[in-house]
Amino acid sequence: MMQTTSRERMLAALLMVAVAAWASYSLALKPARERMQTLQRIVPEKQAQLRDLRAKSVQYAALKRALDERRANLASQDPDFQLLPFLEATIERHKLAKQATMGGRDPLQPQPDYGEAVVTIELHNVSLQQIVDFLREVDTSKSAVHIGSLRICKAPNTQGLLNSTIEISSPKLSRPALASQPTP
Repeated sequence: MMQTTSRERMLAALLMVAVAAWASYSLALKPARERMQTLQRIVPEKQAQLRDLRAKSVQYAALKRALDERRANLASQDPDFQLLPFLEATIERHKLAKQATMGGRDPLQPQPDYGEAVVTIELHNVSLQQIVDFLREVDTSKSAVHIGSLRICKAPNTQGLLNSTIEISSPKLSRPALASQPTP
């Protein structure tokens, strides 16, 4: 057997302690420190994403409520409602029949359960107040009628009168879509 001196034993013990310290640092402390640095960077990012998701969740809930209200409004509308006769009667009430020309487009069917009737009205030589009164009545009607676009320009050779092109639409849900909606 080989005899070792106390100095060699001390050196061997110090070497073992150094190897154990290096191994514990490289196997346990260094990965844990790197993981902590990564978490310190990622946690604020994830918290910001969570705040955005919560805000979008609130927006989604509001949009869903609005859509449900819209569907309920459409479901409560008279199934025999026709946009063109409604607009003709409104034009008559506002004494705009002589200045108005109307044209309907083929109904739009962007989805199988949803359709939309669209009518274009051209008003010639009318005052701004007449246009506003007409639009106010259309917009506040109990029927689901919406003003899609409005274009106003000065009428040629007239003092203070305007020409206007108004596109008005009326959405409709098909009967199967109405039946699948929960009742409020």
